[in-house]
Amino acid sequence: MTGTALKTLSNSRRAARTALCRAARGNGAMDQNYTHQPVLLEEAAALLVTDRSGTYVDATLGLAGHTIKLLSVLDEKAKVLGVDWDPEMAALAAGKLEPYGARAKVVQGNFANIDEILRRENLPAVTGILFDLGISSLHFDKPSRGFSLKHEGPLDMRINPANPLTAFSIINHWPYEQIEHLIRIVGERNSNRIARAVVDKRAAGPLETTAELRDLIERVIPFRGEKIHPATKTFLALRVAVNYEFDNLTRGIQKAMPFLASGGRMGIITFHSLEDRIVKETFKIMADIGEWKMVTRKPVVPSETEVLLNKRARSAKLRVIEKA
Repeated sequence: MTGTALKTLSNSRRAARTALCRAARGNGAMDQNYTHQPVLLEEAAALLVTDRSGTYVDATLGLAGHTIKLLSVLDEKAKVLGVDWDPEMAALAAGKLEPYGARAKVVQGNFANIDEILRRENLPAVTGILFDLGISSLHFDKPSRGFSLKHEGPLDMRINPANPLTAFSIINHWPYEQIEHLIRIVGERNSNRIARAVVDKRAAGPLETTAELRDLIERVIPFRGEKIHPATKTFLALRVAVNYEFDNLTRGIQKAMPFLASGGRMGIITFHSLEDRIVKETFKIMADIGEWKMVTRKPVVPSETEVLLNKRARSAKLRVIEKA
């Protein structure tokens, strides 16, 4: 095949990918109905609820699975405020919670600003607050959101589409050193090879889709059927950076602390070691101050049965602390 023919083929493929990305971005309303199986459902409700008539906050509402569980164990006087940064998710959850009337309210917002949200909702003291830090199945399974390496979609990964930072921006505009550092801090041992491959590849034209990035990483680190795909940690690193996940987690904990009533509890479900380390160390500092006590000395993990039914639960850990 001649050089001209190769260039034409390459341009055709790139045009097809670009068209796919544009179609995916504009096709959200036409997607199927997605479901999400919340993890540690029974455990979270059992450990968080200390007053069946209290006021609770589900700070990562998602498709309202944990909120619905809380409402099932609370009495008619209790209320649950659900918060989600993703406007699409908040709208879907509001529909699911309609049958509960005034017992449940949905607010679209970032839990990093939980103090502003609670003041706005006139909730100076709440009985419990839950953070489920996992990404919803909707995000992973919907190609147009660009979270999953299993589906062809745009390099997006934004929980909130109004966020100006995307995975595309990082991959195509950040310098080698920043990309390498970002991938390395999530535990990717081949961060230098992956970052170099990205920088070399984008010199010929931008990487636009999740499949392009996945395939590039596979060429650098061949996939031989291991349990974890070689692109998994890179995709995790991008998602964490795009959505400011570590900063938001720290801010969310700190800003929620003054709003918990005496005897109220904070529960946090994490899905990877970096998140869990932040929660573990922050809770330890809170307990050492003397105004808080650990409810879970060790993290609560899913049962074998739950993991068999929901593979995405396998890395979940729940830690709970109580305000004295």
